Amino acid sequence: MSHRTLPLALLLSMALMSGCWGGPRHTLGMQGGMLAPCPSSPNCVHTGLRHPEGTLGMFGDADVPREEWMNRIAAVVAELPRTTIITRDADYLHAEVTSRIFRFVDDLEIGIGPDDEILVRSSSRVGRSDLGVNAARVEDLRTRLKAAGAIR
Repeated sequence: MSHRTLPLALLLSMALMSGCWGGPRHTLGMQGGMLAPCPSSPNCVHTGLRHPEGTLGMFGDADVPREEWMNRIAAVVAELPRTTIITRDADYLHAEVTSRIFRFVDDLEIGIGPDDEILVRSSSRVGRSDLGVNAARVEDLRTRLKAAGAIR
């Protein structure tokens, strides 16, 4: 590589690296009882908006406080591979999921909606396609939550 192309290659590498390990591309958290909508790219799944099954489910027992349901949900999320819970309160949980090989970070958000429905948003931070990873994650989460009795 010549001395003239080295700075350009270094600059390009830094730009690519910052795009791969940057923060979320959307506002995190619950707003008006909903999670942020997915972008038009196919690397995001949002229950109730672009997911064939609709919301993730409902609480198994209406007499259990929301905080206890979020404790049950958080326990299941903490068992997901390469997943770190970042933020959690009585109605909302945000976790980061790191891919095995390339170490890309996806955002997994779970919120309790106004009608006690469980809302989930799983979104890639980079790229356009995720090869179905986020949809598979949401289905795996649904299966795990049902098995744990966290949703019905």
